[in-house]
Amino acid sequence: MAIFNLIYLSCGIVGLLLLAYKIRALRSSWGSPRVVALISTVFFSAFAVLFAAPANITWINWVSGMPNFAALIVYSLVVCFAGAAFALVLYWRYPPEQAWHRVRLIIISYGSIVAAMIVLFFKSEVGEERQVDFDTFYATQPTVAVFLFIYLVATMVGCGGQAYHCWQGARDEAISARPWLARGLRWYCFAGLFPVAFAVIKLFVLLMDWVGERSFDVLSMTAPLMASLSIFPLVIAMALPVFGPRRPSPSLWVRRWRTYFALRPLHRALVHVNPGIVLIAPGKFLNPHHRVRRQIIELNDWRWALTPYFDLSVGETATSLARQAALPKDELAAVVEAAQLRAAGSGGRRKPAKRRPAAEIVDGTDLATEHDRWVRISRAFQHSPIVVAAISDAARVDAAGGKE
Repeated sequence: MAIFNLIYLSCGIVGLLLLAYKIRALRSSWGSPRVVALISTVFFSAFAVLFAAPANITWINWVSGMPNFAALIVYSLVVCFAGAAFALVLYWRYPPEQAWHRVRLIIISYGSIVAAMIVLFFKSEVGEERQVDFDTFYATQPTVAVFLFIYLVATMVGCGGQAYHCWQGARDEAISARPWLARGLRWYCFAGLFPVAFAVIKLFVLLMDWVGERSFDVLSMTAPLMASLSIFPLVIAMALPVFGPRRPSPSLWVRRWRTYFALRPLHRALVHVNPGIVLIAPGKFLNPHHRVRRQIIELNDWRWALTPYFDLSVGETATSLARQAALPKDELAAVVEAAQLRAAGSGGRRKPAKRRPAAEIVDGTDLATEHDRWVRISRAFQHSPIVVAAISDAARVDAAGGKE
């Protein structure tokens, strides 16, 4: 019983969390039939799984004072879930007015099925409580057999319709142009296949029990566990269209962290220029996109603060050495910039030096270019012998001028 409780309760809690999230996220759209169908689908699935836990079955039976009353509650919730899921995908695929004609038939049909199940249940002799094997224990009782048959067929048809329409919708040209929505529909299709498989297995076992073959009864007890796991693809299906477009690609995420660590030594070397502007927004400490964006902003701010101290002689020396080393244009510019920053940021300058022309100090043309440019500057700042040589040469010239 412990494993049944663990799986059902865990899946049920996940369903309740999803329900709470959807109610909160969609509270401004409660008038929409699609939203009502969506909330109904999550509501029925979450409570069906939660109430199917043996511990809750015992509690429901005790509160109602009726043995096996929980079976009626759980099976009715499953049927309602199947109908709501079918209605939901119809609202997704068709305009509301057109979908309503089909949804109205679903409401009438599934409402009638639940009413028939209630009548059949109370016509049945189910006085002995069965927590996990109600179906097989009472399978050969005619009213229970019909009760189970219409419950399983309704579940199979509703969830099968959900799976079919979601799969067809994902292949629709208008939807396939929105990849995250198409992926979400495929997961909805996957979620619908769990209850379909569950219903097929249950129907097979019911048929075997009627012909006197009881060796398959164990499948009837394990099938609901499989069906309860559909809550997880359902969560994924609902999350993908919302969060998928906001999720940067993993490769971009990795590249941003690499950029962050490449810029970090230069950032630390210049932070003394104005440490007051360093900022990490709340909750963004582990967000590499935010961290790199702040680094670029702060480095640009510090560079412009140091611009009055950019020494023309340092730039000329660095340019000459870089050309002798046959560095590409971008690397040459990075080396010159790094030399200027290192000289100006060292604290050795007490007054403005002879400056580079402002026209030579150029920002990146876009964010990607800016990232690449600052990474080149940071690497030159740390490792380029040309930067060291240019600063040393300028220091010798200053020293010679001082002696004169």
